[in-house]
Amino acid sequence: MKKVLVLAITILIAGLIVACQTVTDSPVVISKIYTSSDQENNVIELYNPSDASVDLSTHTIRFYTNGSREVSQSISLTGTIDANAYYVIGSKDHDNASVKALFDYVYETGPLPYNGNDAMELAVSNNAVDLVGDIGLDFMYSYNVTLIRLGEKDSYENTQTYNAFNFIAYLPDQYQYLKNDTHEIKTLEQLYSGPRLESRYLEELPYVSTTNSTTGGGGAVETTVQSVADGDTAFFRSQGGFAGGSVRYFYLNTPEVNGSNVSAEPWGYVASKYNKQYLLNEEAGKVIHVQSIPGYSLTEGYGRNLGLVWVNGHLSQFMIVAEGLSEDVSLTYQEYDLLLSYKNVPYLTFMRFAENRAKVNGWATKGYPSNPNGEKSPDWNYSANGGVGALATTTPNWEPKLPIPWK
Repeated sequence: MKKVLVLAITILIAGLIVACQTVTDSPVVISKIYTSSDQENNVIELYNPSDASVDLSTHTIRFYTNGSREVSQSISLTGTIDANAYYVIGSKDHDNASVKALFDYVYETGPLPYNGNDAMELAVSNNAVDLVGDIGLDFMYSYNVTLIRLGEKDSYENTQTYNAFNFIAYLPDQYQYLKNDTHEIKTLEQLYSGPRLESRYLEELPYVSTTNSTTGGGGAVETTVQSVADGDTAFFRSQGGFAGGSVRYFYLNTPEVNGSNVSAEPWGYVASKYNKQYLLNEEAGKVIHVQSIPGYSLTEGYGRNLGLVWVNGHLSQFMIVAEGLSEDVSLTYQEYDLLLSYKNVPYLTFMRFAENRAKVNGWATKGYPSNPNGEKSPDWNYSANGGVGALATTTPNWEPKLPIPWK
């Protein structure tokens, strides 16, 4: 009898232990975040890359509003996410019925509670498994864009540490990609290849706005090179609405070379060499386009044209940034950024990824001295003038880190 009682107690205790245990891990990831300019149209998509269905009853989405370190609001999920399947969360107030039809969870109390600067976290039984945004920091990491997780969906892995470069910023409200992976730009290799000049900028859009003669229409016109000034300025001949003359490269600010009002800086003559000898040299056989910035002034304060310069369908600005030869590009997307895209990815997204690679590798301006282990400029004597430094040569010995795509 005693043995039977002991066995019964043992079974009961084991059962209680199992009952008290809770699942604290999950393969589920936040796969897409839609942060719309109209908050009621915000949508969150989850994906289950595993080969087993997952019960979501222990899963919550937690929001940290405006830099808060404490959870501001949360959504307790319901239902199941099947193996290799998606789960979409959206508001009852979403204004697109076809999008709402894809919702697996309908948030009934208003718009989803985030607006682009709020960190969000997928948690299981109060344990964080995936994080997007930095808890305690208030910055616009997702406003008016669609964030899609980097990589092929079968390789998605959740992480408790946010890395902005785990997500690709697409144009806003790309709902055609909900519950599928038909978006074309997925991998670092594709991002590092840079954008291409789509035919719509050549065939459909004018160089000069049809409603304001001082602003760009976003169109690109074919032209030829007159001369190259430095890393971010060159001269081109007039064509198709483009006035011709000096073009200041939009998005860029490369280091200076000696001029009437400026003095040389480290990497200035390297940036100039790259533009002259690698991008715009040997023009015969090359196709050069200058593209205006839609809705933005055609010129800047010094009277120079502002534009994007394409060589054989490759964006010069992207290639210069990829070599680490410019100041940091913007972290936020302006209206014109969203009008300049390739396969629904803004040019700025491509440049941000390229710039991050240069930083990781310590190339050019992303190297010494901010990165003590990064490379030093071959045109600069860092020890001259008591450590202030001085120009060493106007003809630096330097070659690009990355291949020239048309060679």
